[in-house]
Amino acid sequence: MSDAPMMIDLRGEDASAELSEEARATATRLYRAIRIRDERLGTDLFADPAWNILLDLTIAHGRRMLSVSAACLGARSAHATAMRYLTALIKRGIVCREADPTDGRRNFVKLTALGVHRMERILTDFRFQT
Repeated sequence: MSDAPMMIDLRGEDASAELSEEARATATRLYRAIRIRDERLGTDLFADPAWNILLDLTIAHGRRMLSVSAACLGARSAHATAMRYLTALIKRGIVCREADPTDGRRNFVKLTALGVHRMERILTDFRFQT
């Protein structure tokens, strides 16, 4: 499978695209399962920082803003590793970074319309596979 992003024209779509509650619930279940796995087997055996960031941003989408630091904590990996994956997600247009209007030292990250679209499709596919 290619690393090239799938081309979907989302120009003109609102960056605050809607996410279904079913997708959010699936993301929540998956993220909880990862935490349980890590608690019982250790975090040194498994690493999927980009996926953890995407799940965390999906759960937060439209409800709360996540700072870059919070997203890195949610990645469940070293900060430098999480930042590399967060940067890759931004470069692919799946996540965007926004300055905090009240604190110039802080930035927030969120799913773009493309990110919402892709996570919705992936999580819908997961629901129908079980």
